[in-house]
Amino acid sequence: MRASNTTHQLPQWLGFSGLLPMSAFLIGLWFWPQLTDQLVFMAMLYVGAIFSFLGGIQWGLAVTAESADDPQEPFALRLVVGVTPSLITFVALVMPPVYGGLLLIAGLWLLLLFEWQRRASSPLPDWYLPLRMNLTVLLSGSLAAVFWLAS
Repeated sequence: MRASNTTHQLPQWLGFSGLLPMSAFLIGLWFWPQLTDQLVFMAMLYVGAIFSFLGGIQWGLAVTAESADDPQEPFALRLVVGVTPSLITFVALVMPPVYGGLLLIAGLWLLLLFEWQRRASSPLPDWYLPLRMNLTVLLSGSLAAVFWLAS
């Protein structure tokens, strides 16, 4: 029982500690407004890296399902969804920051919706979607706060 509790705590610790850079960007915007452009870009880059990581989870699920010959999992769809966050991140980073930030926030929520709709057929652990929901709220809210402080 104790090992499973520890197993469930580790993803939470790692997930929530992943919000620390966003806190640093927000503090930076407050104390060093002359660095606004750089901090906004760094925040977008960081959110884009997390978004790309989340896409990698979809890629991993597709490969796992294909190797297990699981006919319920749409292999091609998960592969496409797996690479889409990286492409969206690239576009978000080369467009005007406000629109790029909105694109990243929308992408995080749309990917969560995709995962939520497939929760019954996904081999994800029980702790994943509640953690993903909490982190999506906090990450997208942090990026929105970055843009609010930058304005």
